[in-house]
Amino acid sequence: MINLFNDNCINVLQSDDFKVLIDGKNVVVVTDPPFNIGYHYKTYNDRMKETEYLDMLKQIFVYPFVVIHYPEEIYKIAQTVDKVPKRVVSWLYNSNTARQHRDIAFFDIEP
Repeated sequence: MINLFNDNCINVLQSDDFKVLIDGKNVVVVTDPPFNIGYHYKTYNDRMKETEYLDMLKQIFVYPFVVIHYPEEIYKIAQTVDKVPKRVVSWLYNSNTARQHRDIAFFDIEP
């Protein structure tokens, strides 16, 4: 059985309902987090100090995880969680932004 959660990862991971649901089961966190680049979200501050941002991500990455992010940020995340991704793939796409490339990194899980 697969359970998907569409919510703030920190809210889900800290909820008692989630802890009961995953007891003894495999968990993988797949996330495309805010990039901390100053995007104007209505309910989220996307311009944190880098240490705060990485600390926030470290709270999320306690299970095997897949993260979509800028290539240079994948290195920072790896250093923060003290893990090397099993695999990293590049994702190139058309967009109306200057950066049309992200990496998808697999930590503690094979794609």
